[in-house]
Amino acid sequence: MTDIRVPVDGVDPSVERNLVDQLEGPYPGTVRRVVVPIGASGAAAVDWTSRHPLLTVVLRRDLVEETVRVTVTVDPGGAGERVQPPVVFASWSAAGASVPAYVPDTVDEPLVAPFTVAVSVERAVDGGAATAVTGAALTGLVELAVVEGNLGRLLYLVSHEKHRLRRAAREVHAYRTLAHARRDALDRIGADVGVARFVDELVHEPASGEVYARRLAPPAREPDPAYAHRLGLYRRFLLPTPGAVRRLLNGPGADADPNTGLFADLPGGARFTVREDDDRFAVAIRLVAAGEPQHRTNFLAQLRRDRLVLPANTPPNNTTHAGRALPASRLTEVTALRASLRQSYAFGSGHGLAPPLAAALDRAGRVCRALGSSVVWQVTRAQDDAGGSRYELGLGVDLTPPTAAQATDLRNRVLNTGRAVTADRTAEALILAARAAGVPTVAADGELGWLWRVCGVQTAHRVSTGTLYLSHLPTRGLAVTAPATAAVGADAAVEAQFHAPGDPGGNALLLAGLAAAATAWTGAGEAAWTSLTDAAARTRWAAVPTRPAGQPVDQVLAAAGLPAVREPAPVVAALNRLPDELVETIELPAALASALVAGQPAAADRLARLVGLLRDQHLAAALPLVDTGNRVLLVCSVIGLPQAGLNLAERRATGFRWYTVGLGGGTAEIKAVGARTTLRPTHAGLVAVVALSYARTGLTDPYEFRVELPDGVALTLAQYERLMNALSRVCPLGVEINTFGIRRDHVDLDADGDAEPLRPAVARTFRTFQQRRHRGVYDQL
Repeated sequence: MTDIRVPVDGVDPSVERNLVDQLEGPYPGTVRRVVVPIGASGAAAVDWTSRHPLLTVVLRRDLVEETVRVTVTVDPGGAGERVQPPVVFASWSAAGASVPAYVPDTVDEPLVAPFTVAVSVERAVDGGAATAVTGAALTGLVELAVVEGNLGRLLYLVSHEKHRLRRAAREVHAYRTLAHARRDALDRIGADVGVARFVDELVHEPASGEVYARRLAPPAREPDPAYAHRLGLYRRFLLPTPGAVRRLLNGPGADADPNTGLFADLPGGARFTVREDDDRFAVAIRLVAAGEPQHRTNFLAQLRRDRLVLPANTPPNNTTHAGRALPASRLTEVTALRASLRQSYAFGSGHGLAPPLAAALDRAGRVCRALGSSVVWQVTRAQDDAGGSRYELGLGVDLTPPTAAQATDLRNRVLNTGRAVTADRTAEALILAARAAGVPTVAADGELGWLWRVCGVQTAHRVSTGTLYLSHLPTRGLAVTAPATAAVGADAAVEAQFHAPGDPGGNALLLAGLAAAATAWTGAGEAAWTSLTDAAARTRWAAVPTRPAGQPVDQVLAAAGLPAVREPAPVVAALNRLPDELVETIELPAALASALVAGQPAAADRLARLVGLLRDQHLAAALPLVDTGNRVLLVCSVIGLPQAGLNLAERRATGFRWYTVGLGGGTAEIKAVGARTTLRPTHAGLVAVVALSYARTGLTDPYEFRVELPDGVALTLAQYERLMNALSRVCPLGVEINTFGIRRDHVDLDADGDAEPLRPAVARTFRTFQQRRHRGVYDQL
């Protein structure tokens, strides 16, 4: 804010000059006002004989939170040298304001001979120490003016109070802005937005690990700068958009620019990252006949007759398509789609596809042909009444996976920017999209996921070495197991499972995470651990002995962030109730296990590194069990474990939610959550059992965004409190803000420069800035 004046006097702010210019009648010409130039050294001269002169010091620019002190010396260095009392321009004085500096005595003689003066200027900012102003800065800050005549002196006297009024008006206006408000003015702004000044401070108690608010000793209270910083959250118009959140936290600029926003005080100008790239839900559907199996049989027959695309060019298929009650134009489109599919895929005569899947596969085939590839994909399985949730509705197909040569050839072709462009505009657009998204190497993507994804095939899952499952739905290996028929009123067991590539039976996220962690563990020079089968693990769990308290291994486990199980019986009983596919047990290397049992501090560091690897792979929990013979088991899971809870992540890594959709009058009840559930049909007919599931792989959940900081950046308690209130200010309705990483890795509790993880009980221990406003005195919030 540099100019908040209302320009009532036009472009010239000098009160005296305007008064002289507005004289009427016999008075024009009776008052002279002459500007006296000041040299760079501060010297000035009134080089004419003046009549009743008044020498004034005039401001040339507006002042903000600064004070200007001017000293005028008459006849410097001469016999009549006189140092005049200094004149002061207070903060918020306006440009054009003037103060009398020298008034010669003209009682006996109205004429004053020419004289010289020297001007020295000092400037103090916001109550700080005064510094000298010289050279061009001096001449740009003040000037001298001589007003002549008794009438001129009288006009100056009667108008002098206007300078004070203008200064007071500018000060009042400034104090209504957050940038310049102080003391009571800040409190009034805070009352407007419901944010009171703090009279306490956040304190961390190292002994108990608690964070609490400690009242400041009266009359101490929150300083003005800190209070104004907090009020800045609420003195702006904010929409909870991604761009607004980034600008609030970081200020304008690119990712590599320093932080200039609400958190410009972060070390090194660190900027926050706002992530909103979601882990997509997976879906699987299973048909269950409630009562008679004919309900399901009839539905699947009608599905094949009226809905599925039958690519093979056989008389029965042609007759089925020709008999559908569709417009002629739509029948022509379907015929062209079937013909196009046959150019790139080899189908059996009985194969049927859901229309969206057929369209996605056709796009992939057209891309291959546009690239000049002659590959023909062999389809081995399509719609199958007995195929379970993957195949019974025609939502997926099996085909022979590409060979390494085929995958390499297609990758080279899509990356060839010099290839001839074809007339197929859709295929060409998809080729450009594939390049923009990035084409992985064959070693990293042997299934050609880059091709299927860009064409709308969201799932490419290895069922076995020689079979690749494709679907336009995001199934990610999810399959639902349920009986084809269930009696009305009877319970039927239903199960959902995320299969890893090859369908080995374990949870996909758990097996992939353990495999990646094992590779990183052995790559760091550690001995490999041993994975136990489900049966072997349960046998080993049952043999874990009871241990007394105070053993050295307990301290080592605690240092690595793991619980110590001393009474295994209830824990093992709870473990036995968990689904096998969601839990895996590993036996730690013998040398590491012996060191842990002995309580060696170095072993705690190694175990902590192992736990960190599991956390990096998005596993949810790890539970150590100390067996006999200096052996240690580690139970790993993507859900919470008994006694450990979710100690590797904030939330479970996988979950399932169930729905039922009645078809043809059928209805059923189902338990809503869990990998295993119970279905109870209530009316005869057909029921579609829908499993909606997720596997967290490090991306955000739907309707969630995550706030992150670079590694090594630590927030103070005050900054953490400010962040949580800022995020509360911009949290949209129905959207969750994930700050788990901030709370775990980026809060410095004891002001030693290193971050400490916040315990769940402490993570939300911060003061809420904005309170409900109350009627009454403004400071009683």
